[in-house]
Amino acid sequence: MSSEEEIFAKRLFNSYDENNNGTLEKEEFCKVFKNMLRQLSDDQTEEELDSIAKEAIIKFDLNKNGTIELNEFKDLVRFLVDEKGLSVNN
Repeated sequence: MSSEEEIFAKRLFNSYDENNNGTLEKEEFCKVFKNMLRQLSDDQTEEELDSIAKEAIIKFDLNKNGTIELNEFKDLVRFLVDEKGLSVNN
């Protein structure tokens, strides 16, 4: 992960960690993930975005505790940048 991607991931994670507990609960994760997907494509319905977000939390919650920690979120960002072309430039 480049330093630019690292900074992007940390800032984004922190901005959605509403209760500042160092994890993204399902609702927080779904918000940020759906916003990232909207940057990639605007042709998905809200229901499709919800379904994709639910699948993503299962895939990226590596320790299976029901939340996404920063290291797991970085894996997601890396995947979206490398595989889907997400831009981390502001």
